[in-house]
Amino acid sequence: MKAFITVLLAVLHGGAGLAILIVSSWFIAACAVAPVNFNYMLPAVVIRALALIRIGSGYAHMWVGHKHLLQLTSLLRVQLFERLFAAQIRQRSEEVEALASHTEAIAAVWVGWVSQQASAVLMLVVSAVTLLVLDIPFAGWTIALGVIWLVIMAALCMQGLTLVKIQVLQEHEFREQSDVVLGSVAIWHLKTVQEQLAQLPSAQTLWETETSQQRLTLQSLWVFQGLAWALMLVIIYLAIHTQLEGEGGNPLLLVVPMLLLSAGDWLGRSFNGQPALNRYVQGKQALKTLPVDPLQLTDAVPLSSTLTLTGFGSVNLPEQKVTAEFDASGLYLVGGPSGAGKSQLLQAVSGLVACHGQRLCDGNAPGDGLIEGWLYLEQQPVILAATLRHNLTLGRDFSATQLNDVLSKVGLAQLNDPGEWLGPGGRVLSGGERKRLGIARAMLIQSPVWLLDEPFEGLDGAAVSQLVALLQQKAATRLIIIASHVYPAELQCKDTLILNPPS
Repeated sequence: MKAFITVLLAVLHGGAGLAILIVSSWFIAACAVAPVNFNYMLPAVVIRALALIRIGSGYAHMWVGHKHLLQLTSLLRVQLFERLFAAQIRQRSEEVEALASHTEAIAAVWVGWVSQQASAVLMLVVSAVTLLVLDIPFAGWTIALGVIWLVIMAALCMQGLTLVKIQVLQEHEFREQSDVVLGSVAIWHLKTVQEQLAQLPSAQTLWETETSQQRLTLQSLWVFQGLAWALMLVIIYLAIHTQLEGEGGNPLLLVVPMLLLSAGDWLGRSFNGQPALNRYVQGKQALKTLPVDPLQLTDAVPLSSTLTLTGFGSVNLPEQKVTAEFDASGLYLVGGPSGAGKSQLLQAVSGLVACHGQRLCDGNAPGDGLIEGWLYLEQQPVILAATLRHNLTLGRDFSATQLNDVLSKVGLAQLNDPGEWLGPGGRVLSGGERKRLGIARAMLIQSPVWLLDEPFEGLDGAAVSQLVALLQQKAATRLIIIASHVYPAELQCKDTLILNPPS
């Protein structure tokens, strides 16, 4: 329903602007030939009323469109979450794009493209029919304008969608290259600066494709405007050099030329909406071909005594063989240099990645796969382009009091508006704020096991002290294992496990 209202308001907004143009052009010409008793007030009142309608419908279109955008984005993300419930996106970059960008691009097509095209089509049809019915001179030329618009728009869409297919492939290749480079971060120090720069992926071709799309949109608009002006000049020539019986002083002669003169204004938004269609197609294609690996899930296992690892490690690191014992409550630290396998170990403990060796909970081996209820918090928590509430709750139901309480405990008391927008167009969180927001999410989920990957990275001294105090408090009732190369002095752990990098 909101989608229909959004389109209707866009049509009303565009139609009011077109009506202002028609009435104003007639009024200007009428004033030049009007008799003494001509009523100047009525056209002025009509123009003012149309202006108010245009302003009101414009603001209403933005408000309803924004509401529809948020609602549809939320729905698309819930559907994506359901699809990923027992699956994992292979690449981190693909995950961020899918959650943050692609869903929003798909939802925005109604406001960014559908509304503009519907408005353009209806304005062309209504103006042509109205001028023909009223027998306005040269009214039939608006049909020629509509044909020109349709041909150019069709060509723009076909070429734009062709470029989008190329861009999707280029983005996929760029992400793969970036993941390879970032995956070798542990050995960057072994290379010279020149060698590191030579290995960095280039986005030159991607940028050129994006520029080509923008250039194509501008060129299409210029061609349309040029042809509209050419039609206007032809009409002016015909009006001057042909005999229009009884029409010599008719102010309505100015209406069609004025429509053609300003065609780029009242139809230009339909061309400028092409990038929204491109992003929509790109987002649909990306989500359709999203590289997803299924995750095996295992039921929650009780942990009342100890978690025991024997010769344990991630299958991605065959040489990793960790033997350790963790109480059911308490704070433990897994340390070691970059590349030692700290993150892989935590992921293997949670079941996020396959493991080798033995993992026992109170002497019992849980099934293979991700253990329900155990929480693994990654190094860089994903921040959605959404409200603060949506980023915290992730589809669950919590009160505003609960949200403000956890935000205050992690040092984010300044984020006190659950409806505040995070991401592009809103508040952009720093690296440390993203970390603490991830901890706040964990606090809302009453998990018996927290596996935290580099929680202190990017935090200042005061924030680290506050987080350490919070974690030690929470460790009284749950097992918390921290993987970190940062060792805060005030951190009191039951035990520390130091990993060595693979030989």
